[in-house]
Amino acid sequence: MNNSIRLHSLPIILCMLLICGACSTSSKYTPSGNPLLDLRNPELLTRDRVSAAKTAWGEVEQGIRDRERTRFALKNLAWSGATERDLRLAVLQLLMSDYTDEGSADSRSMARLILPNEKDPEAIRIIALRAIDSGWDDMVPALVRSFARQNPDVPDHGRIEYAALRELRPDETIPQVVFEVFLYPTRGIESEQELSVLRIAQRTRDEAWGLLSRLDPTGESRRHFLDVEIDSLEGLSEDSQKLIEDLQAARRELDVLPDSSMEIGWLQTLRDHPDLRNRDLNQEWWAETSQVVQSLGVEQRNGIEMRHLEPVRWASQNRPAWLKLGRESLYAVLNERLSGRVHHKRKNEKGEPPRKERLGDWFESMPWGDLLTILIIDEAMKNPVVLEQLFIQRELDQKDETTEYGGVVETDSDTGWRAVLFRPRQRDRVSDQRFVASDDMFRFSDRSLAHYHFHADRRSNSQYAGPSITDQLNASNSGRNCMVFTSIDSEAINIDVYFPNGVVVDLGEFVEPTGGG
Repeated sequence: MNNSIRLHSLPIILCMLLICGACSTSSKYTPSGNPLLDLRNPELLTRDRVSAAKTAWGEVEQGIRDRERTRFALKNLAWSGATERDLRLAVLQLLMSDYTDEGSADSRSMARLILPNEKDPEAIRIIALRAIDSGWDDMVPALVRSFARQNPDVPDHGRIEYAALRELRPDETIPQVVFEVFLYPTRGIESEQELSVLRIAQRTRDEAWGLLSRLDPTGESRRHFLDVEIDSLEGLSEDSQKLIEDLQAARRELDVLPDSSMEIGWLQTLRDHPDLRNRDLNQEWWAETSQVVQSLGVEQRNGIEMRHLEPVRWASQNRPAWLKLGRESLYAVLNERLSGRVHHKRKNEKGEPPRKERLGDWFESMPWGDLLTILIIDEAMKNPVVLEQLFIQRELDQKDETTEYGGVVETDSDTGWRAVLFRPRQRDRVSDQRFVASDDMFRFSDRSLAHYHFHADRRSNSQYAGPSITDQLNASNSGRNCMVFTSIDSEAINIDVYFPNGVVVDLGEFVEPTGGG
């Protein structure tokens, strides 16, 4: 088949397309015969542009067209988000087929930049196969970052990134490879700007830890790396050494390990808060909490996470008997509290599986720490001062049509508990149906019980009584205990607790205290 459509054939071809009803695949433009011009022409059919790309590359291989100029034209299309998928994949394949010294170096550099943010699985496959074939070991950090993006349709062991990492590092397990990228995030980064290197390194480290947590859900591999293998590693930066010390302290003294990059940030501020007063309070909190955790039994420590630590500490000082209860006993106490309340179930979103919001729905999958946490959150929500604050904040939210409101629940030496409101900054006011937590809120909440936000854009939001899919994703990323307060009517709100592990429990309706605002 000819690589270009001749002008004299155009009337015949147009008639055939009209007869076949294939007008949607036709174009009033015809190829010029110059492959580079046709390649760049968005008015041409995709198949003609693909053909032009192949023709141009064939001429490069024959030595009759300039390689650098042609590669530049192909790369522009590979980088552009506006390029048709079939064309983009075709030019990417052509670029990766270049095995000359000059072409390989250019493709290698390009692949390292594209892969971390590439979402097309076929494009990832093209790059990964070239990396395997050429033994591009310096592609490992980029492959790890690509692997860190979850694909619900493909199991981790079936991912092309998994295969590439195994081929490039045959003497190491995949978790070992990922942990090494976590420790040495600047390897393979090409940039003359130090700030740019630091930003990329931080993203690399964050994504590597998230992937490692996914590959190691029990924490066994991470504990082994921190307890044993870390001693054999050399050349760690000062930042990496400090981070390892923080992780080891959390593992040794609190029996927890962060699962997400946001939890790592939480751990780091707990250990070394930039504000001196908070640093002193954090150190005192850490010592108290560590002592309590060390006294817990096997069942209590099983599945313990950072978000369980404040509930455990508070219970030791205010409800010590609860720390002696097992899972079934905690469930019985909590179930009795919730059974007599009015509950509002959130309406399912399109394509969403049936929602589970009752305590009994989750009992088998909840660790002891979750049950204790829900019980203590319920205790805090019964506090009249907290309820009064929440109803005042609900009114403020309803009057503000630019954003949802939210904040943190924490202990108070005078009233027992308090709900601290954090109004979103102007730049974070996305819509009246979304709350964006500020960095200030996260820095403030090192020792808090839970984060919260409102669903209160209308007086009655009962059909939205519970966390949205986005809310649950935010909880998973942050690693925090979360609550959503939904306006039911002028006198009541519904409270749902939700956790990073997907648990959602409806605590029921809470009524405004008599004399509240």
